[in-house]
Parts: sequence; structure tokens; C-alpha cells
Amino acid sequence: MQSHLSRRVFRALINNEPLSFSRCRRTRLLHSISPARTRPSIAGVSRVQSRSLFAFSLDPKEVSGEVLPATLTSEKGLKPMTDLKRSLEDKSRAPPDHTLAEAFKLFFETRVDSPGVINSFQARLLSMTWKHLKSRQEELDDDDWHKVFSVDSLERVLFVFSEAQCLAEARETILRLARYAYLELCADHGFGANKISRPALLVYINLLAVNGHPEDARQVIINFGGQLRGAKPSPWLTVLKGFALKDDQRQMRKIVQELEKHGVTFDQASHQELVEILIAQGLFKAAQTIYECPVTGKAEPSLATKEAVIRYALLNGENAWAQPIYQSIIQSGAPNFETIGTAVLWKAAQGASASALEEQVAEWNAKNPGVQDAITISDINMLLRYANAQGDSNLATSFASLVNRWRLVPDEQTHLLQLESAIQAADVEASLHILEKKMDPHSLSRADPSIANKLVTMLCMSEKKDELFQKISSLLDPLFQDGVYLEASTVAALTRMLLYRHDNEAVSELLRPRLANFDSEGKTLIRKAVTDFILDLQETDEDAWDVYELFKLAFPDTGVSVRTEIMSAFFERKRSDLAVLVFGHMRQADDLSRRPKPDTYARCFQGIARNADATNLELVHNMLKLDLEVELNTRILNGLMLAYAACGMADKSMNIFRQILQSDEGPSTKTIALFFKVCEKHHNGVHEATKMMSKVKKLEIEVDRRLYSSYIEALAAQCEFDRVTEAINNMQSEIGVLPTSTTIGLFYNAIPYQYWKDQVEEWARKTYPELWEHLAQMQRSEHEDGQRFDAISNEIWV
Repeated sequence: MQSHLSRRVFRALINNEPLSFSRCRRTRLLHSISPARTRPSIAGVSRVQSRSLFAFSLDPKEVSGEVLPATLTSEKGLKPMTDLKRSLEDKSRAPPDHTLAEAFKLFFETRVDSPGVINSFQARLLSMTWKHLKSRQEELDDDDWHKVFSVDSLERVLFVFSEAQCLAEARETILRLARYAYLELCADHGFGANKISRPALLVYINLLAVNGHPEDARQVIINFGGQLRGAKPSPWLTVLKGFALKDDQRQMRKIVQELEKHGVTFDQASHQELVEILIAQGLFKAAQTIYECPVTGKAEPSLATKEAVIRYALLNGENAWAQPIYQSIIQSGAPNFETIGTAVLWKAAQGASASALEEQVAEWNAKNPGVQDAITISDINMLLRYANAQGDSNLATSFASLVNRWRLVPDEQTHLLQLESAIQAADVEASLHILEKKMDPHSLSRADPSIANKLVTMLCMSEKKDELFQKISSLLDPLFQDGVYLEASTVAALTRMLLYRHDNEAVSELLRPRLANFDSEGKTLIRKAVTDFILDLQETDEDAWDVYELFKLAFPDTGVSVRTEIMSAFFERKRSDLAVLVFGHMRQADDLSRRPKPDTYARCFQGIARNADATNLELVHNMLKLDLEVELNTRILNGLMLAYAACGMADKSMNIFRQILQSDEGPSTKTIALFFKVCEKHHNGVHEATKMMSKVKKLEIEVDRRLYSSYIEALAAQCEFDRVTEAINNMQSEIGVLPTSTTIGLFYNAIPYQYWKDQVEEWARKTYPELWEHLAQMQRSEHEDGQRFDAISNEIWV
């Protein structure tokens, strides 16, 4: 049995904002989640309370008889800073200085050993708190001042920023705060300027250089040149890396030329070190730029550097760029013992098959005896990596056969790459065979987290995911224990699988500590898994609503368009009560950009019309009257007119039509079609409909099939049998098109009472026998006013 959300939950999870829970029970680890279960559907979700979606398997504390979860490491210190943010927004009293100073200190202290990810929300809170405390620096007591502005505290800020993964949207805020800390470390507080330590300078230089400000990093080195002399590795290499990331070759050459002035030599070893660092980080363009940077004394790059960039270039499809480098190491036409591995990869990149490589190596071995024996399993692994980079699982299989032919012993990396190939081919059985027979599943988290992510994603998306659930759980267990970073696509796949198992508690356990670690693109991917479930009409209303509550908590910044789709889905479920609640949540948004737009109102009124929900029509209409941000337009009024007509209030609908006529925008073609819908239920509908059609003809307004069909339906709904048959018979002369089976079907559906419907059928059999024969094959269902053709409709979208 699952618990219910308390009101305190509704302030929760805004980019990992701290949560305050009550009656939140301890949850299971993912590997112990119960099998999928079915729950009874509900007659009405008038119990708008939702179940506790965000419950966590953390050490709880009992307070006043309630079980409260411990705060996540990533949340520590955020609560007081969030309170400060709210106090500044609503101009209320800020939290005490000592509380904010302690929160600021706690945030960084808890991240020294595990910096984690810093998102834009956290960065804004830190910056806001710093500025607030800085403005009150003179009023702080010694202890509070020390928590924020002491050398230890400031250096800790720089260290955490340099080690943490800073999301792109948070980068500028973090750099600004790092600059505050740096300037504070260099400031004169009345006792002479502080002497900032070398480690703090190196950290700050690295922060600037790798985050797009290498110019500023260079200036810091110049300012503190004496203090940094002899630092290993040289900070100038960090600046070079920064300019490489910006592809600024002019500045790189300039720095290399000036290095000797600063006692630094950009020799082969430094060149190799920097290239290998960039390759390891997957920064190929920057690695290219650094490689092309001249080495001191015009020395050639080392052989190891050349081989590293050749291999990496081939994996990235940069064969033409790598060709002159390859030719420089294979000058005699045949590789030697050092270059044989790179030569084999080069031939593979030129299209050589496994058998062709075997023949080529035998030929090289004949020219240079023993060279074949220099091939190692690492060289085979590079072939497998190349095949995987091409997405060719068959090629990978053929390359793997060379292991036995060349009498090599596969290592863990070989099996890992074979597993990656099977994953790329979406071959579940082959992947599990490799995992179970050739590998230790626990090694995945240690060896290559990206492959572990791909494997879990593939299994979650496979048709056999329910059968494989325990296998997925057993794979996740060591990943969770080792703290392996789960990619957004993996979290999205897991979320989707767990949602369809109706285990929202497991979804909460998965999302809460991770969601804030993703950038906007990653969050959008995960959000889509959640919204897809809500929009899935095969799921029960209860399940869809519960997941909507999760969506509301986890993705508070979602725009109006996605929320409008969710609202429309509940209308489609014939649950206008829930749809209007979704609309109401949009109306209550603090951010104006997330409040309903004219399109939202129009679609809401359309949904209310479909459900003929008079109660919620009045509610939403009143919201519209009070909404000063939305300007009435014809589309909104069209929807309102349609909704009142559908709810049996034709007179009100006519009043809205007159309001449209008097507006600056005026009526549209859809307005006229909707007017005919109103005439279906108006006490003077026949007169109004015929008068409108006369005006349309007089004004030479183009009448298409849909508009004319609306006119036919208006007359039919008023039981004007003769007028309708005349209109259908004159259809070609009036609008230039012949009637179709749909025209007859709309006539049949619109006219009330089975007696009149039988009359339509008798007339149609005689007058339009072929059209009726086509209609007669369609499914009809019973309604209060007689039978209707299910597939025939003339709905007008506002």
C-alpha cells in the first residue's frame, strides 16, 4: 500500500531543491523491486491527492513520530540558501547570517571528497548567498566570517569548483563566484595584501582556462609568475589547452614562442602529455590543434604522440588529416616492431577485411621477420574499437577471429568491446552470453561506464524487458554501489520501464539523486519518458494522474506546450475534471512564461466542449476573465462559443458570437462553422442558420465542404428533413462538389430520434444508393437519440 503526498511535497525538487517530507516510508533498492502489478481502475480521481512518488532509501530520522529521510549530499546547505532566495523575491526577512554562513560552508565541505555535479540552480543560490553575506561582511561575527571568507574556506570553494562537473548553463555563474573567491584571497583587509597560495592559483588558472577564459588564465600566470615558477605540470600547458579548446591557433603559437621567457619548454614530453590528455577526454578537435602546435626547437612530435593521434583520427573518420602523419612513421613501406599495430589499424580503415589483414601481416612478416609477433591483444582491441566506431557488428566479429589466428589471449577489454558490438546490434542474447560467459558483470562499472549505460538502456528498451527485469536489476546494483554516472538516455530508459511496471517509488529512487545532474537536453529526454506514459491512453486514469504528479514535481520548469498536451490527453480520456486541474496548475505558475497562452485557453475550451462539462466551463471562463495577461482573440472566443453550445447553453453561445462580430479581429471561417454548431441546439436555430447561409452567399465568402456540412448538421439537428435533403441535392450547384457518404452520414448522425434516422436511411437508399451502400458497411452504435455511425464526424477545431 502506498502513502499519499503531503502538502509539503509540492515545494520539492526544483533542480534538486531540498525536500522536507513527512510520513515518507523507507523504500527498496532497485534490485529488490517487486514484479509488475496491476491496480484496480478508478471510477473517479476526485481524490486528487497523489501517492508519494518521491520516497528514498536513505537513513531516516524519526521526528515527532514521523519518519524523515536524510538529506542527500548534493542537497546539504541548500535549504537556507533557498529560503534566502524566496525572501529576496517576496521582500521578507532573510534567514539569520549564521544560518547562511553555515549553509555556505556545509555545501562545500560535503563536496571536498565527492564534488559531484553543480547545476545552474545551485550556482545561482551560491552566488546569491555570497553577495548577501558580502554586503553584510562588517556585521558578521568572527566565527561566521571565518566560515565564508577565511583562506581555508575560499580555497575550498575554488577546489570544489575545479573538481566538480559544472553544467554548461551554470558555468558563467560558477566562474563569477570563483572570481569573487580569488579576488577575496588577493584582497587587502587592512594588513597588506594576502599572499594567495600556489595550489589555489593553479586551481583558479585551470578553472578559467578549461571554461573558455584562457586569456584571463594567462594574465593570472603573468601576475604571479614568480610564485608559479617551477610548478609541475606548468600552468602554461593548461593555458595552451584552453586555447586549443577554443581552436585559437594564433594564440597557441604565440604562447609557445614566449614560453622560454617564463622558464618553460614545450618539449616532446609536454606536447605528448597534452595531446594524450585531450584524447582521453574525447576532445579530438583540440587534440588536433595541439598536435599541430610547434614543439620547441622545431622538434618532431614523438612516435607515441603520432601513433596516438593517428589512431584517434581513424576512429573519428579523419583519415585524410592523419595520412601525412602515418606516412612519416611508415617510410619504408613496411612497419617495424613499434608501428605494426598502427599499420594494421590503418589498413582496416582503408577497408581491409580480417582475411586481407591476415595476408598483409604475413607479407610484412616475410619482409621483416618477427614483426607479426609484435602484434598484441591491444592492437586487436583497437580493431574492434574501430569496427564499433563504424557501427559494424559483422566487421567486429571478423576482427575478433584474428585473436585465435594470431594466437593471442583476449583480455577484459576484448570482451568489453565485443559486448559493445552486440549492444550496437541490439542483440540481447549475444550481449547476455558475453556478459555471463566471458565477463564478470561487476567489472562493467570499473571498466567502461559508457558500455554499462548502453547495455542497461538496450535491455530496458527490448521487447523482453519484463523477462529481463531481474538481470537489469542485478546489473544496476554494482553500478549504484560504485557510484557510476548514469547517462540521461539510460535514466530515461529505466524511467520508462519502471513507469510501465507501475513502480513509481522506484522511479523516485532513481530520479531524485540524479535529475539535477543533467543539463536541459538530458532532462528533456527523461521528461519525455514521463510525458509519454501520461499521454498513453492505454494506461488507467489513476496511473496517468499519479505519474502526472511525479512530472509536476520533477520538471517544474516545463513549458506550456508540453503541459497543454497533457491537459488535452486527460480531455481525450473523458476526464475533464483532471484536465482542468492541469490547466489550473498552469494558471498558478509563478513564472509568467509557464502560464496559459491564448492557444491553451482555446484547447481547454475545445476539450470542455468534447466532454460537455458545464461546471468546469464556468470555472475556466472565470479564470479567463481574471487573466490580465491573455488578450481575448477570435480563437479563444470560438472555443468559448463551442463549449457553451456543447453544454446546452446556446443563448450564451450566441452572445459570444455577437462579441466576436464586434471585436477588432472579427469572425473567421471557423467562427461561421461553429455558429452552425450553435444553431443545432438554439431555439431559433433554423432561422439563424438559413439567415447566416444567405449572408455568406451575399458576401461571397468561400464555402468549403466542411462549412457546408456544418450547415447541413444544423438543419438536421432541428429535424428539418426537407431542408436538408434539398441542401444535399443542391450541393454541387451551391459549392461545386458532390455529396459523399460522409455527407449522408453526418445527416444521419445529426438528426435526432430513430424515426427520423430511418427516414434518412430510406431516402438515401433511393436517392444515393451507392453512397448508402458504403455507409451501411460501417459500424453503428446506440445513443440516447438513436443510432450513429462511429467513424463519421465533422468536429471543428477552434
